[in-house]
Amino acid sequence: MTTIRKFYQEMCCAYSRSFVRDRPADLIMRVLCAPYFRQVHGYWPNFRKPRSFSEKVWYRMLFDRNPLWTLLSDKWAVRQYVAERAGTECLIPVLWHGINPEDIPFDNLPNRFVIKATHGCGYNIIIPDKGQVNRTEIVFRLRQWIKENYGTDVFPGIQWGYKNIKPAIIVEQFLGSNGIVPWDYKIYCFAGRVHFVEVHLDRFVQHATAAMDRNFDPVNTLFGEVGQHAPVGRPENHQELIRVAEALAEGLDFIRVDLYAVKGHIYFGELTCYHGGGCQPCATRQTDCSLGRLWELPASRGGET
Repeated sequence: MTTIRKFYQEMCCAYSRSFVRDRPADLIMRVLCAPYFRQVHGYWPNFRKPRSFSEKVWYRMLFDRNPLWTLLSDKWAVRQYVAERAGTECLIPVLWHGINPEDIPFDNLPNRFVIKATHGCGYNIIIPDKGQVNRTEIVFRLRQWIKENYGTDVFPGIQWGYKNIKPAIIVEQFLGSNGIVPWDYKIYCFAGRVHFVEVHLDRFVQHATAAMDRNFDPVNTLFGEVGQHAPVGRPENHQELIRVAEALAEGLDFIRVDLYAVKGHIYFGELTCYHGGGCQPCATRQTDCSLGRLWELPASRGGET
C-alpha cells in the first residue's frame, strides 16, 4: 500500500468512526474517499451518480443503510436467511458457536475444522490437523479479531453492513479432502439473476481463478490482471449452483453469492454485499463499466447529503 493510500485510509476510517457513524456519508466523507478510490481504481469517482461497478459498490457503502446488509453480512444470522430461501441442506454443519475464544472445545472437535469470526471478512482459520496447531495462538488471534470493528477499521472504514454485528465465533465442519479446501464459486447476481461465476481453485496452496458466464463457458477475467485464469470445466451440478444462487439473490439489485460444490452437494459460503470492500479493481475499465450497466440501483436512493 502506498503512503498516500494509507494516509487517506486512516483519514477515512477516523472520520467514519467519529462523525458518520450510522448516517449516510456527508460531503466531507466523500471528499476523503475520492482520492482513496482513485488510488485503488485509477480514476476519479462520481459517488452521487455512480455508473461503474466499482462506483456502485462504494455508493452502497457510503449511502445505503438498509439493515438487510447487516443481516446478510453476519455469518451467524445469515444462516436463517439461507435456510428459508435455499433449505437447511445448504448450510455447513456447525460444530460450536459462542462469543469467547477460550470456550472453544478443542478436545471434542474432529481433527479437521474451520473457525470463523462472524463480523467480517477474512476472519477464518482453517485447521487441517488440530494436533499441529498452537491453541494459544488461535485464541489470541480470535481475541484480536473480536476487538476489531470490521465496518469502521478495515479498508476505508465505510463497510457499514458489518458495523453493528455483534462479534461471535463459529466452528464449522471442514468440507475439503486431504486438508485441501474445496473450490470456491463466487457467483455475481444482478437483479436476482446469475450473470458471472468466478471460481477460486486451490486457495492457500497455489491460488488460481477462472471466470465464466452463467452457462459456465469461459469469459475474460473480471477482477485482477487480465489473462490470470485457469481452465475449469463445467461442474456436474452447475444447474443446482445457479438455482441456489438465484434463490438467495432474489429481490436484491446486486449480491455476490459464494458457494461450494463438494461431492455433488451444494454448500453455502457467504453473501458479499461489498465486493472486495470496494478495493478490488476490475481487470479493465471496460469490464468495470460493463458490470456497472448490469447493476440497476433502486429507484429510491435517498440518503445522500
